[in-house]
Amino acid sequence: MKIENKLQSIKVINDLKLNKFPEQLFKSGEESKIKKFLKQYPAQYYAIRDKSKASGIFKLKVDFNKVLEEIKDYNLFTINVSSINYVDNQLLVGEIEFLSNNEVYAILTTDPQASVRDALEHPEFNIKTDIFNNALLNKIPHFNFIYSYIISHNLKDVIVEFALFNKEVGIKKEKIIIYELRTNY
Repeated sequence: MKIENKLQSIKVINDLKLNKFPEQLFKSGEESKIKKFLKQYPAQYYAIRDKSKASGIFKLKVDFNKVLEEIKDYNLFTINVSSINYVDNQLLVGEIEFLSNNEVYAILTTDPQASVRDALEHPEFNIKTDIFNNALLNKIPHFNFIYSYIISHNLKDVIVEFALFNKEVGIKKEKIIIYELRTNY
């Protein structure tokens, strides 16, 4: 599987029917579509992510009443129900990759208020090891659950940006939310 940009990531997440927060891709000028999305998925907070480039403008906590005001700097972007709505339930967030050669890369945090970007900037776990290093991997909360999820969804050799919650959330009502998948960017 090759995923070369953020738009391909969205497509693959949808094609694989992975769990995510309600999310939609928008272009500037689509305010009526945005209003429809907000009405369909009411929440206190939303996240807005630039999808035109990597490391674009990202706003994790945008109040429902300020979404239309906050999109003015974007041309191509997604709006999704924010994980901040579940800050009391988030257990782990970050990115992880299981390679076919049994190596594991992970950058993670248990900070319930952290986003994936926060986890990458201030990780609690930043590891490169192999799947057989139980002494190290057992220190990561819920590691076996995450591993089972990724293997069962055929996501080996893919960097998986995710969050794990202590309750079922998202469109599929599961404990794991997938934010992004990456291979070639």
